[in-house]
Amino acid sequence: MKFPRCFLLCAILCAITLPISLLSGCGGAENVEETTTVAPPPPVSVAPSEDNQQAAATGDMPGFSDEPDFSDTPPTADQPPGLADVTLPDPDEPAGLDPLRLPEPAPVNRAWREEWITSFEEAKARAQKENKDILINFTGSEWCTWCIRLSQEVFSQPGFAEYAKKNYILVEADFPMGPTGQPKAIDPQHQELSDTYEFQGFPTIMLFDKQGRPFAQTGYQPGGPQAYNAHIEEFRSARVDRDTAFAAADKLQGTERAKKLDDALGNLPSDLLFPAYESVVEEIIKLDEDNVAELRSQYEDRLANHQFMARIQAIEKQIPGSENPDAILADIAKVAKEFGGNPRRSFVVTMFQINVLNYFDRIDEVLAVAAAALKNESLDNDYRSNLFMTQLRILNQAERQEDALTIANNAITQFKNDDSMTMQFMIARADFLHRLDRVEEGRQAIAEARKVGGPAAAFQIDQIEQEIFGSISSSKPAANTLPEPTAPGTAEKPATTTSDSAPAESSKPAAE
Repeated sequence: MKFPRCFLLCAILCAITLPISLLSGCGGAENVEETTTVAPPPPVSVAPSEDNQQAAATGDMPGFSDEPDFSDTPPTADQPPGLADVTLPDPDEPAGLDPLRLPEPAPVNRAWREEWITSFEEAKARAQKENKDILINFTGSEWCTWCIRLSQEVFSQPGFAEYAKKNYILVEADFPMGPTGQPKAIDPQHQELSDTYEFQGFPTIMLFDKQGRPFAQTGYQPGGPQAYNAHIEEFRSARVDRDTAFAAADKLQGTERAKKLDDALGNLPSDLLFPAYESVVEEIIKLDEDNVAELRSQYEDRLANHQFMARIQAIEKQIPGSENPDAILADIAKVAKEFGGNPRRSFVVTMFQINVLNYFDRIDEVLAVAAAALKNESLDNDYRSNLFMTQLRILNQAERQEDALTIANNAITQFKNDDSMTMQFMIARADFLHRLDRVEEGRQAIAEARKVGGPAAAFQIDQIEQEIFGSISSSKPAANTLPEPTAPGTAEKPATTTSDSAPAESSKPAAE
């Protein structure tokens, strides 16, 4: 059973953004604005936009992160090898639904769900007839902590129902799980929507106009129905600005029309431009043919990125069950040639090659591709570090600890002038030494990491040391290295994520 995205592109994306969580695929929650989304059950992957995106994954080595992880990620039947099992949420344990001790919502009447439909096509027809927007809730209604909280605190409350009835056709796209953590039947419409409008986790709330074009994306927000109404009303205001600009563009021609169309698209999150607004992008490119307004070059690059990832995803779909990996690699090479000249796309190709080779258990070729890429002196340090970390993760899965230790040592040498990266690779070195029963050397590597990281990292390194060795060799960290105590229900509000890992481009709410 397929959930949103596939696992190979997840591994690519985990490598595109600099990992904070060492050797665990991707890190925990990323703080952007105030929306919270829970990662979907693995396998997941996300097609990168021009803003780096990040997808949640799991791993089997110690992590190093300052960010708490509030993900609900029960395993699926087709979970790829090498991803560690995670603990299933216990449906009989109420405390599991309140990890941050948020105030409990008031009791609700279950009749609220009667207002929600499941068909996007029906929603579009009703939206046209009633002149309303469409709100879709992508949810794991039975297993996702923050989905349940959002329903309890907002969707089931009269304050939201009254507001929504005036403005939206409400659609629920549910991705349910059985009691054993296995997927239940998923509505094909919902799967198609999740494949088209790629999102990072659950809950994801998407807003569409009456034509069915997306204009905003968000997630969980604390504060109850009134705060949530105000939150999404800001998106509706941006949609009105979009429509005003579109109407003004209809009265213009040439470069001036291109500029006004650009103004219209400027009211949208960049990761929602495709495929819904692809025709508008193509028109801007044509209208600014000489790049007088410097729009053609900008939108050509965005369009190329979209087309590139569409090709990569099409290749990805061929992989399961394939008996000809060389043909797949040849297709990847064709895409690389067609969309070459862009460092980020080149890196995506490299990571895709690596993950395909790993999928077919061709580990030595993985190392060869990574080694060749690392010889590129112009390679960005973030990409370079991710190549090293990808090799370590793959070698760890293959139980080739000696080879992994060599790679970790090489990485430490490469990043000797970067304390943060040196510390992370020293931690990796410690773990591999422990796995090779070279415990004293591993302890020494942890001590070196602690020295490089300084007091600010002492608490986290102690946690990692205990995870690796079962005990802590250092003395307790000084009081100022420990997290400050927080009052329940205040500073402990949930970590927040959106589908863009970068901050929002304007003061408008960041899209999920």
